[in-house]
Amino acid sequence: MMEGGSSKTKRAAFNDHGGFLDIVLSWSLEDIDPDTSPYKNQVEKIPREFESVEQYFGKYVYPLLEETRAELHSSMEIISNAPFAEVIAFDESKPYGKNLYDVKVDSWRNRFSVLGKEPYKTLPGDILVLANAIPEDVSDLQRTGCQWAFVTVTKIPEDEENEEEDEENEEEDEENENTSFTENTSFTVKALEGIGIQKSLFLIFLINTTTNKRIWSSLHMSGNLEIIKNVLNTNSFIEENGAICCAQRGGNWDEKFGTSVTSELNETQTKAILACLHKIHCNHKVHKSAVELIWGPPGTGKTKTISTLLFTLLRKGCRTLTCAPTNAAIRETASRTLKLVKESFERDIGIDALFFSMGDILLFGNKERLQLGSDIREIHLDYRVKRLSECLGPLSTGWRHCFASIIDLLEHGVSLYKIFLENESLKEKEHNNENEINSFLDFLRDRFGSTSSSLKNCIHVFCTHLPKQDVLKQNFQNMVSLIGLLESFETLLIQDNVESEALEELFSHSKLPADIFLSSMDMPFLLYERRRECLSVLRTFNGSFNLLDRLSVMSKRSIEEYCLQKASLLFCTASSSYKLHLVPMKQPLSIMVIDEAAQLKECESTIPLQLRGLRHAILFGDECQLPAMVESNVYFW
Repeated sequence: MMEGGSSKTKRAAFNDHGGFLDIVLSWSLEDIDPDTSPYKNQVEKIPREFESVEQYFGKYVYPLLEETRAELHSSMEIISNAPFAEVIAFDESKPYGKNLYDVKVDSWRNRFSVLGKEPYKTLPGDILVLANAIPEDVSDLQRTGCQWAFVTVTKIPEDEENEEEDEENEEEDEENENTSFTENTSFTVKALEGIGIQKSLFLIFLINTTTNKRIWSSLHMSGNLEIIKNVLNTNSFIEENGAICCAQRGGNWDEKFGTSVTSELNETQTKAILACLHKIHCNHKVHKSAVELIWGPPGTGKTKTISTLLFTLLRKGCRTLTCAPTNAAIRETASRTLKLVKESFERDIGIDALFFSMGDILLFGNKERLQLGSDIREIHLDYRVKRLSECLGPLSTGWRHCFASIIDLLEHGVSLYKIFLENESLKEKEHNNENEINSFLDFLRDRFGSTSSSLKNCIHVFCTHLPKQDVLKQNFQNMVSLIGLLESFETLLIQDNVESEALEELFSHSKLPADIFLSSMDMPFLLYERRRECLSVLRTFNGSFNLLDRLSVMSKRSIEEYCLQKASLLFCTASSSYKLHLVPMKQPLSIMVIDEAAQLKECESTIPLQLRGLRHAILFGDECQLPAMVESNVYFW
């Protein structure tokens, strides 16, 4: 730990591949001070042209460090208002690496110190001051006797199942944690050097570096450079007659995808969409990358245009990633696009909303900061994984259990009823009670109601959250048919004119005996026939949906990966797109759309632009609106 009154520090060596957090943790107060910062003379103005991709990335390294320094300095200026907590346990976390410590604090104070922001919650990537006293001012850290150090949070207990030891996977934790804003009081921190045991220790929160760390990794990764090279190459162009030639070969796009797609757009909005589609189509044929810029000043219907374009790309079967600089912007775009997809589905198909599949559309990121409403909650990754896990698990909510239970009830209902009567009789003898024994009809109504409800919930989840390409048309039809049959059976079962004894006699046979004569309008016969139909569909469906068997043995982490791999239209912030670099994509994303592109730091856009397989980028925005916000006054991004 640093000793107050001394400016000596062991700064981490800087090189192009050095650890970003090691550099930040090595900073002294003099390094953070803008007057004595080691980076103020290292930052150069970003040029308009570059000799190579390496030079382009390199030009952002020092600006990124300077911006991080400025954010840290700004927080330390108001350190008296920062969230802080007293450490009640501080132990070396030996199995996981050097200079890692398991920390427990009593509770966080000043959690609501920033007006208009969510209460503070410890997250991976947080930079904290660990000190033997609570500083009222940054100068208190320089007093004789004060010992302090910068530490960063690497893990919280909720993440332990998903945690990997390598540095890249630490990036992913910020998306995976339980993001409710209840405070975390136990977590693991990393220090640059070893920390001795102190009688009293306190932690003070400063900033979260997750986004900056992701940018740093992006500037140093070996990713897909096709689009970035296209942008940097000033001589790259597409022949002017390309779109005309393409249109002649491929036909009219508006006719191809239906006039309903663009019927609510004005001429300018329609032209913007068709220009994007033409460029993607033409460049795809000649294996070129394409970059399209769409200028959208306020009031021009930019969000409507983007949502219509995304809907068209979804129908065309293109795997598309949509990014924005903020959670609010990406939430709005996702909401508008989903609404458009739902309206088209109901208009074109006319099927009840219960069977509307959203498995091809996925939103991911911090769910609390996204402030999810009921309109888009079902397309969020965490919600989807939770619902699928419930229905794929071995418990009573799992689909296998539900299928087996209802088949058993319909096939052997009378035998189950007799077992039920025996158990009830034993209970009466044990407690000397004489309760009225339920009839077979009451037993069947009760058991069928609870069992079919769980099964219908699973079917609803599969219809809603599995991607269309993995739900074969026949399986989808079987699910629709099964829901109808189960509801029809239950409707008949609750009718007043059902005779329990006649029903019990009929259901005791797997086939209708020759000596039993029933009219096709008799209620027992109708129930018997509906039971037969239900069993037929249940057996067919149970043996044909192999996908569910594969998914049932997956962990939550694997189901999450499956959802990311299979979705055709993904939404997230530019920073959160880092998660996709860690997912092995069998079918890579090919198109990226950036909303509010002028408000996004250019170096942050390199995170999604380097995704494997990405070939086309469409940027929507208005350079006349507010640019990206920065703390440092040394340079402009």
